[in-house]
Amino acid sequence: MKSLYLDPFSGVSGNMLLGTLFDLGLNFADFKQELAKLEITGYELTLTETTSSAIKGHLFEVTLSDEFKGHHADEGAGKIHHHGRNLSTIENIINNSSLSENIKKSACTVFEEIAKAEAHVHGKKIDEIHFHEVGAIDSIVDVVGFFIGLKLLKIEKVICGTLVDGSGTIKVAHGVMPVPVPAVMQMRMNSEVPFRQRADVLTELVTPTGFGIIKCITDVFGGIPENLVVEQVGYGFGTRETGSLNALRGILLESEQSKKRVNTKSDSVIEVHANIDDQSGEQLSFTMKKLFDFGVYDTFFTPIFSKKNRPAYQLTVLAKESALEDIILIIIKNSSTFGVRWNVMQRKIMQRKFEIINTKHGQVKIKIGIFGNLKKVSVEYASAEKIAEEKNLPIGTVMEEAKREYYKNLEV
Repeated sequence: MKSLYLDPFSGVSGNMLLGTLFDLGLNFADFKQELAKLEITGYELTLTETTSSAIKGHLFEVTLSDEFKGHHADEGAGKIHHHGRNLSTIENIINNSSLSENIKKSACTVFEEIAKAEAHVHGKKIDEIHFHEVGAIDSIVDVVGFFIGLKLLKIEKVICGTLVDGSGTIKVAHGVMPVPVPAVMQMRMNSEVPFRQRADVLTELVTPTGFGIIKCITDVFGGIPENLVVEQVGYGFGTRETGSLNALRGILLESEQSKKRVNTKSDSVIEVHANIDDQSGEQLSFTMKKLFDFGVYDTFFTPIFSKKNRPAYQLTVLAKESALEDIILIIIKNSSTFGVRWNVMQRKIMQRKFEIINTKHGQVKIKIGIFGNLKKVSVEYASAEKIAEEKNLPIGTVMEEAKREYYKNLEV
């Protein structure tokens, strides 16, 4: 399972979230193709690979067409392209699109969260809120676009650190407001989102759009889970001048321990067992998925005969010792077993590293195992599968080409 860790050390906004996803590999053309399903006009998208404080990242911006900048009007017939909108209009735009139901639901949840906060702050009913903070084109693109990005990158879980905001005041359409801005402060009520302010930054770092997305999408708040493997790091830049690096850091995490670089030659693991004789194959598959999602080294089922000669399965799990209590909880919660048993075992392992190989079909990840004078080379299936799908090639062709290029590079 792929997870996204967000490190909002300099706040968060809609365009910073999307810039981060693009820096993590989101394809711009695929993104625009999906976003077009909204059928709204009056804007242009720009994506720039740039550097800030000597760090490379991406800046994503939504630019309104000149005729729509600052324009508020009633909705006319045909495609919607006006600047000011209320919540119900936004929900209609989203729900009438051909986007996936999950994207529609998630985006509408965020807009409802923001609209409720703005309505409370301004002392109005939610259907009376009709202004930039809720209805602008760039907000719609940012919110819907973020969920499109998660889908295209196949991210299933979002983890977030402490949100960092500035202080002082900021001038907006309604006048001068304190930082955090009132809508953000309202959304913080009865919220578990961790939050702190920087006294040295006298401007807004956390926008209502950014906070709304974080509040609605985050599964867990805290640090990077130790059972997950860091796969890629990206940066999405903000447009405000803060006197320091104004960026959101995103980290792609993978639960598959086989993708982790290994420098040791031996270690100790736990081997956990449970006998199960009264669950369907579908339910057992769910249990296995939960264990792999957590990040165990391996898990598998072995057919056995249980008491009263009943056909059954023995579940086996290999993992690090520190994960024992978590694994026991997963097994008991997601299977019918009444207990588990385990052993601590020593093992010898190959040192493992990864390389990216350029082939005529695209980039493929290679796994290299070393044990003394022995060496094994294998192609990472996921990277080969992606190219095979994109280029309509047999996966065997992609994998053979990657190995061929790897050995060719050794000869140079």
